[in-house]
Amino acid sequence: MRVRVGIVSETTTQFLNQVKLCLYSLRKHGGSLAGAPVTLITNSDPLSPSEQSYFTTHFSPIEFKTAPRLGAILHTSKLNVFYSIDPSSYDALLYLDCDTVIRKPLDQIVAPIEKKEADFVCRRGGETDRNRFVNFDKLVSRLCEGGGTKISFDGEPEWPMFNSGVFAASSEAIRRIRRDSIEFTYSIFNDFERVDAVESLPILKLLFRRGLLPSRQKVRQSWPIEQGALALASIKAGLRIQYLREEYNSWGNLDFHVLHCFKSAYRFDRANMFASAEADWLEEYSASDLLGKVFLAETIREFIKDGLAR
Repeated sequence: MRVRVGIVSETTTQFLNQVKLCLYSLRKHGGSLAGAPVTLITNSDPLSPSEQSYFTTHFSPIEFKTAPRLGAILHTSKLNVFYSIDPSSYDALLYLDCDTVIRKPLDQIVAPIEKKEADFVCRRGGETDRNRFVNFDKLVSRLCEGGGTKISFDGEPEWPMFNSGVFAASSEAIRRIRRDSIEFTYSIFNDFERVDAVESLPILKLLFRRGLLPSRQKVRQSWPIEQGALALASIKAGLRIQYLREEYNSWGNLDFHVLHCFKSAYRFDRANMFASAEADWLEEYSASDLLGKVFLAETIREFIKDGLAR
């Protein structure tokens, strides 16, 4: 099966450093996908020739695309991966956020697609993700035109909701969801903006404070709207969805395959993460009780030792 890896990034040092570590770990630990072709998509601006040369030298096979920055929220632009890569060039697309680091083989992520058991594979969104969406059932009714079915989680039926930092999808699934995933992001964002504007009226704010009126605005507008939109697009398309096990998109507190270095948990300077193998923060991470921090420090030191820092 032809698998292509897609990554969407800004052209800042902070983002590109994370992409470099992600690709370094993919080539080193990715199992049968270690040599998979990569498409690196940058928003608005292309990579400089020197950066393209660096990535080509160290992480081939790799190609570079530039796409217009999408609006609504910052995370919308990750959906550029759907249009920037021709679906006829792969059987399965594996998307990785820039701040993911591979520790163990990724074969099982795409296995359900190869076996024709699923069209879309992604980790279930946590309670934080799910609770920020108000009346998700209502969004399904409004946007999904009766499509899709609930899936079982812990023996209970639910509409799928994703953490989209790592996902895999068949080429046909991408064709079926790519337009709606972007349009739904804008639609939900606009809805939330209207609600926020109404609830900002002084009289309503007073009623909310006194508990006389329930607020509808329970969603942080910067996140995770695109994740809900992606789930809604998949529901509408009637995709067969499987949840990834947590170790394929992990905070680092278990025996994981993919570490997701969320800024809220991993507070290091990403612009200078390769400055020195003896940096104080690397010493601190190496001594941590959290496996993710120990692994991250180890991988960065190997990256520096292998002469890839620049």
